[in-house]
Amino acid sequence: MGQKRKKRVAVVQCAGGCRAEADVPRKERTGDCREMAESSPEGMCKWGCLGQGSCAAACRLGAISINSAGAAEVDWEKCVGCGLCVKACPRNLIRLTAPEFHIYPACVNEDPGAQTRKYCSTGCIACGICVKNCPVNAVRIEDSHAVIDEEKCIACGMCAVKCPRGVIIDYDGIFTVREGQVER
Repeated sequence: MGQKRKKRVAVVQCAGGCRAEADVPRKERTGDCREMAESSPEGMCKWGCLGQGSCAAACRLGAISINSAGAAEVDWEKCVGCGLCVKACPRNLIRLTAPEFHIYPACVNEDPGAQTRKYCSTGCIACGICVKNCPVNAVRIEDSHAVIDEEKCIACGMCAVKCPRGVIIDYDGIFTVREGQVER
């Protein structure tokens, strides 16, 4: 008998902050994400979610939707980790992870912090506060954004609580920063 496959779930590494900043109404954008990626709309983050829902269309279980910020969002209760959404994303923003790793950075922006601030309200600015507050050195800055080493992470949530821009997300909602407040 074969080994049972470990459950994986999809995470989207973009919170959609640039969509609001760019003031590009969704109804004015046409096509799927691949077409949108080729057109590179003015003012939108070149690293972020395009919000056209190619990943949602690829998901046979309805586990992905586009949230109010215009970014893809995964319902972990429905997600089975098949990876179809990963293949559908032209910007490689979706990855599969074990559900016990519920704390993750929702940004893979590689632009310098000062530039990121100009077009995205939720983009990582590589300030390093998350790195300084991680008690097990599981967080590092790589290519101008936070990266969490799942092998080292103990899911204490300090990086999520201390992140001044709310980039690091706790999917369980225990350590989630919104508008400068810690939700518990």
